[in-house]
Amino acid sequence: MKTILLAIVAFAIPVLLPAQDITGLWKGQMKNDSTGQVQDYEVYISKVKGKYTGYSHTWFEFDGEKYYGVKKLKINIARDGKIVLLDAELKENNYPFIDKNIKQLNVMDMSTNDADPSLTGIFVTNCTRSYYELTGTVSLTKSAAYATSDLMRFLEKETNGAGAITALK
Repeated sequence: MKTILLAIVAFAIPVLLPAQDITGLWKGQMKNDSTGQVQDYEVYISKVKGKYTGYSHTWFEFDGEKYYGVKKLKINIARDGKIVLLDAELKENNYPFIDKNIKQLNVMDMSTNDADPSLTGIFVTNCTRSYYELTGTVSLTKSAAYATSDLMRFLEKETNGAGAITALK
């Protein structure tokens, strides 16, 4: 009887606890460990048919000019609850050089202790023939400021203003 009761409790706890809602717009910064450079960073996460998908918008400076890149993301929640974001495809950029197929991996924890939910963790990029891997930290907070988001403007443009952002794949 104890075994059955223990099994019922084990299966009921995930139902009773509130699930992490990682969907929506997240704004914040990335900090490069080696250079100390801080970059603005936005992520939009949606959930369609039980699968997470998303986009990121990153800004950086090079030779005194400001550049951006918008990437499609693969998003998973690991068994330990960590939120994993991996660059999948470069969608748009104004880079002064050809894209070198550099991918970024973010591994973050969600905190709901504050009034605003936050995602914090680390990032790492892949190593290529020309570039060393980069590491650093990511800090994002959930934002309702969709109207001022460059990423949201890009996504609206992609959907022709149809407002179907959550259906983007």
